[in-house]
Amino acid sequence: MNPELIKNANVLIIDDQALAQVFLKQSLEKLGFDKIMVAESAKHALRLADESQFNLIICSFNLSRDKDGYQLFEELKAKGAIKLTTAFIFTSAETDAALVNSVVELQPDDFLAKPFTAKELSDRLRRVLTRKHKLAKVYWAIDQQDYVMVLEQVESLLMDPKAANLYPLLMRMKGDALLASEKYQQAAQFYYEIITLQKFTWAMVGLAKAYLGLHKEDAAINILEKLVAKPSTRLAALDLLGQYYIKHDEFELAYQKLQNASELSPRNIDRHKNVVQLARLVHDHSGQYDAAKAMLKYAKRSFHETPDLYLTVARAGIDYALTLPEQESAVIVRQSEKCLEAMKDQFPSSVENKDKISIVQARIHYLKDEESKAKQLVAGVLEHEESGNLEDYIDKAKAFHELGFQDQALNILEHIHQHHTPDNSISDKVLTTYLNQEKSEKTDIPFTPRQLNNIAVQLYGKKQYPAAIQAFADALRLMPKNVRIALNMLQALVDQKFRTQLTEAQLALYNNAISIISVQQLPNEQQTRYEKLLERSAQAQEAHMKD
Repeated sequence: MNPELIKNANVLIIDDQALAQVFLKQSLEKLGFDKIMVAESAKHALRLADESQFNLIICSFNLSRDKDGYQLFEELKAKGAIKLTTAFIFTSAETDAALVNSVVELQPDDFLAKPFTAKELSDRLRRVLTRKHKLAKVYWAIDQQDYVMVLEQVESLLMDPKAANLYPLLMRMKGDALLASEKYQQAAQFYYEIITLQKFTWAMVGLAKAYLGLHKEDAAINILEKLVAKPSTRLAALDLLGQYYIKHDEFELAYQKLQNASELSPRNIDRHKNVVQLARLVHDHSGQYDAAKAMLKYAKRSFHETPDLYLTVARAGIDYALTLPEQESAVIVRQSEKCLEAMKDQFPSSVENKDKISIVQARIHYLKDEESKAKQLVAGVLEHEESGNLEDYIDKAKAFHELGFQDQALNILEHIHQHHTPDNSISDKVLTTYLNQEKSEKTDIPFTPRQLNNIAVQLYGKKQYPAAIQAFADALRLMPKNVRIALNMLQALVDQKFRTQLTEAQLALYNNAISIISVQQLPNEQQTRYEKLLERSAQAQEAHMKD
């Protein structure tokens, strides 16, 4: 190892185990490092990183006092305390797939599985620090987002025989720089030439990205569908497919892909946010609630943990509870109330959350049939108060709508539409589409899903089948995957079928109900009911044929 690198390196060891601290410090001192600092917690490490710039950081993944190693590394990167020229090595006794996938997304320089020997540590350090030294100018240019310089430096090193052992990494850097500078034609040619020699998976991913940039989408999707089957590229391929489907308004497919990606790498909070928004857009409120809870679980103790994250979970719970029968709904409502209490405990002095909490509590009172309490809470909240984010306005519109104030709800949604400036991000596209959907649904349907289902059941009981069918259809529009409502609508349609031939619109609703129910694994009671309805439908059809 280069003595100069060792002599000038500022080193930070982060580990909450005293024995590990001693082992690492002694091992490094034997190698010649003498500028070594030790942090026993993430909080301590963050303070030291604010005070000093480190060349080498060795961090335990399994920190337990406040943040864990993943959350610490993520925050150090977000704050700019770690540059690409900094060598960062994780150590961990855990090596399960979800952890490894999550760590790989953060791109540390190395990962050492505990226990390891002093020689193993020495070998990894030599490799990492040598690479950092030789590629210092490239890393600096990447940090500056100067991709012209990146390409110049990479080309220079590719011509240097002394850098031969770095050629694979340099080739990846070249491809990344071409993509980052949107030179998609050059990138496609570059990756294609590599693949003709050897099918490196990273080159296949790069070629798919280049094809997407060139709008050669069929070729890109063909590659990505193959890469999904490979463990080493599955996560990257799922992310790219999710982004592709969002851009092409295929939100159900995007939701499936990003949901799968979140399961593979559950610590990525931004991906969880996209899954929550997509689930909400496609009316999968159970999936929305599960994704929101997972997001909060992995965000706890990290810099992502905010009052808004707790509100996201509580709001998702309410959205879900609105789609459930009262007994099941009550369970979810209690969970939303507990989430609000946890938020207040975690952020007791957050005054700006008062109105947000009032709106969420109003929606909870509505679900508990305490409408007068709900109306008292919303009465003190202005429709267009110039504070809060888009989600606050959306929740406010929902509260007004649920309490029967349809005009006020639509005014809020129109206010959002007029004041929201869309950007080109995929998350904003999902949000904008959802806003348009909310406005359309709340204009056409002045009731909640539960209210619609109850109205439809009452109409059905009075044998007003066409009106009941329409009410069930409206409820199903708001909850397109709800088997209970689909079965109710199917029953009304079958009874109507005994009276007269179904209209073309009613036949479309009949086929939609069948398509929803037939793909579900039904409980025995629902399965029996479904089979009897199909038998009765066939009998009605036979009767019409005889007539």
